[in-house]
Amino acid sequence: MAAPARRRGLTVRPLNTLPVPVLTDDQVMIRRPEARDAATVLAGTRDPLVREFMQGVIPHQDLASAERWIAEVPPLLWAEGRAAYFSVALGDCPSVGWAELVDLRPAEAAAEAAVWLLPEARSMKVASSALRLVCRFGFEQLGLRRIDAYAAVDNMPVQVVGAYIGFRRAGFRSELFRSSRTQRLHDAVYATLVPEDLC
Repeated sequence: MAAPARRRGLTVRPLNTLPVPVLTDDQVMIRRPEARDAATVLAGTRDPLVREFMQGVIPHQDLASAERWIAEVPPLLWAEGRAAYFSVALGDCPSVGWAELVDLRPAEAAAEAAVWLLPEARSMKVASSALRLVCRFGFEQLGLRRIDAYAAVDNMPVQVVGAYIGFRRAGFRSELFRSSRTQRLHDAVYATLVPEDLC
């Protein structure tokens, strides 16, 4: 078991020492990815907007491929302390999207957050709730002191969602990431969130 990382007197809990939680507000829930979410993962990896604005999204060939991925990859990355993946659901239903904490850097007490939703679930309310919940997990359960987020400069809805829950613009990165759909290099807005600013 990995030892907790210490930074300025703070302890960051290793991801692999925690169970996958269920977190919810009055509408949105984030929880462990389940086999019943395979259709969402399949659709998300094929969605043009998800593929345009997320890196490394490889479309699943079929439902069985998505089911295998859910069964194998999220638990492995959690156990290795590398990434926290959550399904985004509206109540006790199959998921409508995905939330994640990746690039976990315990020595910096930092990570990177991202959320995507299927077209029928895309709204300010659902997106901001899902992002808020995954950030709460990072701050309250892992003990992170900073969460980063990146958005393409031409992806204004994501920038608005981040600002709504407290992310502050911290910079601009030229040609930061490559579209999974078109291979186009996107310039990106870089924003950060600290626990005191989460709203």
